[in-house]
Amino acid sequence: MSDLVASLLDPGNDWSNRTRDCFTDLSPELTELVLHLGAAAQFFDYRYKVDTTWKRRTKALLKAYGAEELVRYLVRELAQGGSFHDMTDPRHIIQDIGQSRAPSPARSPAIGVTLAAGWLRGDTSELAADLAMVARKNAQAMDTYYRADDDLAGATFTALGELPGPAAMEELWTLHYWVTPSQHPHKVLVKSVKKAAARLVVPPHELAERTVSRHGLEPDRTLTIGWIGRGALWWNAALDAVITVHDTGRVTVDWTDEDGTTTRTTAPFRSPHGYKTRTRADSVDAVRRHAQDMERTLAAERLRLATLAGENRTWLWPDWTRYYRDHPITGVFARSLDWEYEAPDGSGYRPLEADAPVRAVPSTARVRLRPTESSLAGS
Repeated sequence: MSDLVASLLDPGNDWSNRTRDCFTDLSPELTELVLHLGAAAQFFDYRYKVDTTWKRRTKALLKAYGAEELVRYLVRELAQGGSFHDMTDPRHIIQDIGQSRAPSPARSPAIGVTLAAGWLRGDTSELAADLAMVARKNAQAMDTYYRADDDLAGATFTALGELPGPAAMEELWTLHYWVTPSQHPHKVLVKSVKKAAARLVVPPHELAERTVSRHGLEPDRTLTIGWIGRGALWWNAALDAVITVHDTGRVTVDWTDEDGTTTRTTAPFRSPHGYKTRTRADSVDAVRRHAQDMERTLAAERLRLATLAGENRTWLWPDWTRYYRDHPITGVFARSLDWEYEAPDGSGYRPLEADAPVRAVPSTARVRLRPTESSLAGS
């Protein structure tokens, strides 16, 4: 292993230690590729833009013998184990606040390897899954806490947007659902979703229904906010509050005071008298904005679903449950509509209960809105 390649590795980083052996006895071409990828952080800015010259050179170096296998292996190892930063205890993040430390020398090659993966071809199904796992760990879109890295998350979103095929598109749909808009690299995720959808000629109505923000809501349509460890792992706020979307489409915020007293408010979601002083004004304002954003999404979904009756569309059962019935925002209105599903014996459509078990309907069955008298007359 050359000294220059060795300088890119970090003995305190698990990813570096797991992959160290693959950097020994590299060909001159692969050595050049590794060194080039190791400079990625210099050519990937805070807006998640990739330098054109660096990208062109990366594509050329990926043609070297063994380059594709090396990149796939390094991405697979990034997806394994913990996050890149090896920190899974949410309490530790509090100790990091206000502290300045030099980034790991392995961070830049990790970003470079991730970006390069987007320009690979062939069978990319496993690669897309690995990239998605790296993205979720570094964008705080996991049930378990991982120390996030915005640049590494942005690099994986960018790479998935470049990968051809439906596998990358499916991973992007899932990421769009789990990654909250408050995460800084969310903007590049949205861009990558649109880019992949355009390449696969996804109809506009499908793009609209598959990119409805979850706003961090749990399946019960609540979002618990608090200090790290007391609320959503992706939101560290100096207060305790719960945002709830009710069956009626109404949004409420429950503010919990120091003495345990809870006050419920509706739009415009003002906090109790003196609450800002006892907590922090910026945290209160952030909660209010988040609740207001939910209301805007709910209003948009109410209008969108109102137009579905005249479109005569059908959905596969798994897609309908995912994007309509079980979605914490869209589901509020979807559950109030009359749906029916295609009978397995081909005898027509049968009424569909909104709370029907997943196995009650064949996965190949199609779901549609029950036609109204006016729509039947029009047809």
